[in-house]
Parts: sequence; structure tokens; C-alpha cells
Amino acid sequence: MRINILIAGGLILAVSILLLSSEIVASFFGFALGGLNVIIGILTPKAVGIVVPAAHLGPLRLSLDKAVIRTNIYAAAFSEKKLVLRKLSSANITVATALVLALLGAALAGPFGIIVGGITAFSLQEFVTQRRRDEINKKNLLYPMDRGDLEFPYEELEQVQLLRNRLQLYLKDRVVRIAISRKYSKILGPVLENIIPAKIQSEPLPSGRAP
Repeated sequence: MRINILIAGGLILAVSILLLSSEIVASFFGFALGGLNVIIGILTPKAVGIVVPAAHLGPLRLSLDKAVIRTNIYAAAFSEKKLVLRKLSSANITVATALVLALLGAALAGPFGIIVGGITAFSLQEFVTQRRRDEINKKNLLYPMDRGDLEFPYEELEQVQLLRNRLQLYLKDRVVRIAISRKYSKILGPVLENIIPAKIQSEPLPSGRAP
């Protein structure tokens, strides 16, 4: 993701150079936020994606760097006994930041400013989310400690269903739907079948489709 931020920052700077002779204010606005995107891209740690540690290394059996429930973004960890979701950020914050930057951009740079403001809000979210993820990993991913964290002991789950880019947890009184990256499905399914074979139900991916 940091590569995407760096590319976005580079493109914003390139467009800003083209606007320098005709739209000075828009160009300066683009230089400011384009440079900010480049700095964010450099400072944003690299995401680890999906991790399946060896069983002898501890109780953690699988971790995902991103799982989404409604507007909240979590880091997910599966142990031998429970699923833990550690809250990283909320999309509502990103929308609010994007709105502020888009309004500022519209006033200073028109449509170009709106686009640049939205891109920068996304970059800021990725930076904050990854820093929060690294902070959690330095402690213990399996022990929820903060407000907004979630925990689902396997004994409370009636069924777990994996449907391509969605993981559905069936509890007695509700269903929790977790959005995940589709590329994780082929790895996630077999691991969950080893952890909770009696409760996992996987839908096979269409043949020939890339993970």
C-alpha cells in the first residue's frame, strides 16, 4: 500500500508542475499535498498481509492485517480457542478528513483540489492504520485491551462460513459479517479447517480464478 501512496504523491506533484504556469494557487496546493503524500508513503510501514506462524511458536494460528466490519477496520487474529479483532481505525474518520480536505481543495484548486484532498485523506488513513497495527503487534495481538476491540470464543460460534471475500460468524443471537481480501481466501480456508473443523464451511473458489 505504501507504493500506491508514493505513486499517488508522484502523480500529484507531476500535475502540479503542469499547472504551475496557469494555476499558481492550485499548483502550490498540489505541491503541498503531493509532498505530504510522498512523505506519508516513505514513513508508512509495510503491511504483512496474512501470517500463518508455526504451531510451536505460540497460541497464534493465523493473523490478517485487515478485516472490515461495517465502517471499522480491524487486525484479526485466530488462536486455538478464539478469534480476536483489534480495532485499527474507522472509515468515518477518513470520510470526515476527506470532506475537510476536499472542501479546502475545492476553494483553492477546484476539481483538482477535491481529488487531491480525497487521495490525501486515504493516505493518512493508511499511515495511521499501519502505525496502529504495528503498535498492537508489539504487544499481544490475541488479547483485546482497547475500546472497540472484539473477541469471539469458538465455543460461542454455531458456524463459520467463508465466502470468497467474506467471513460470516453465526452466533446464537446474530450474524457478524467480516470483509477480507479475496486473495486471502485460499490460505484462510484450509487453516480454519484445521483450527475449527466442526464449524467452518467453505465455498470453493471458481477454478482458474486468481486468488
